[in-house]
Amino acid sequence: MKKIIAILLSLALLLGCAAGLAEETEKQSLGTIRVNGEFTLKGILPDGYEIWPIEMNDDEIFIRIVSEDETRPEMLLSIAYDETYSRVERMNDLDDEGLAILEETFTNTDPYANIYYDETAYGTRLLIARTQSEVYDSLDIFSIYKGYCVEFVMSPGKKAKEQKLTDEEVAKCIAFLSELDFVEGTETAEVPVEGKSFTASITGFDAVAKTIDVTLYTPVVLADWNDATLKEGDTVTIGAEQVEVVSIRREENETVLNDEYYIIKNDNGEYNAYFYDSPILETVRSMTVPIGDQVVFIEGIEPLSGEPLEEKATKTAEDLFAALEAANNDGVRFDSENILITFDENGEVTEVERDYAPWQ
Repeated sequence: MKKIIAILLSLALLLGCAAGLAEETEKQSLGTIRVNGEFTLKGILPDGYEIWPIEMNDDEIFIRIVSEDETRPEMLLSIAYDETYSRVERMNDLDDEGLAILEETFTNTDPYANIYYDETAYGTRLLIARTQSEVYDSLDIFSIYKGYCVEFVMSPGKKAKEQKLTDEEVAKCIAFLSELDFVEGTETAEVPVEGKSFTASITGFDAVAKTIDVTLYTPVVLADWNDATLKEGDTVTIGAEQVEVVSIRREENETVLNDEYYIIKNDNGEYNAYFYDSPILETVRSMTVPIGDQVVFIEGIEPLSGEPLEEKATKTAEDLFAALEAANNDGVRFDSENILITFDENGEVTEVERDYAPWQ
């Protein structure tokens, strides 16, 4: 069964991180990736750069690392799980044949790439592919960790006088990757599930072991929201999204951006974020949970068409696994964030409910 990754990214931390490359600077977390085992990526951003997420889903993190000064190089960082390397702890584990195959993936698309190797300060091997010509200059750094392909690409800034990378810029790029730290485990405590209900996706299951793999979500809360100085043309962070403000409308206890994002003040004085009338969610935890015979499955849709039932059906744990199997055979899947999972005070699942979602 394909492993699914869940990405926990603290954008407030990411966008506020502009530390220099000095060794004494404390490393800032670039995010936490979970997949059966866990690791945290930590690194130091080049001075004056910020992180702008492009794609963050169950398959990949893809982010730009950019400077307001468009003459400076632009960088792209992608992290994606690859079944081909599922048994590779680090790129160091590849033999000469494995490295040759990997190198071909670069030279087949860019026969002019000059390939050599380096390693991070923590001993993880890096493949470095540099391409230089009269009209093109790029630096591509690649590594593997716990089955993940980590790739970092630097290219000249859009407004650079010459579309070439300087030796200093290349050195900073290599320094960034060389200082990248693959930390075992996560430094933040798991979000407790005891006695709570979560919107969720079911991303896998084992009917024999009677377990399901779930990703849990929580509504985005903007505790420090202040739109007093917000204006058209600004970019704001809402959960995992970067939203460029095209229009702004202020009402009592509510701000509407682009006629689609609603920021509404709640009773706690914080703000909830909605896309139209749907709460915007962020991932809080991925886990495998046992499904005991006592679990109640509440079915709210017609399994083949996805249309809502007039009256929800109360079913058994056995019915849940049958529905999951049917979902693999052209039925409606369980990964559309339309699942509600309830845990008892001991953290055991008591109820799984599937509701109608127009996007499924």
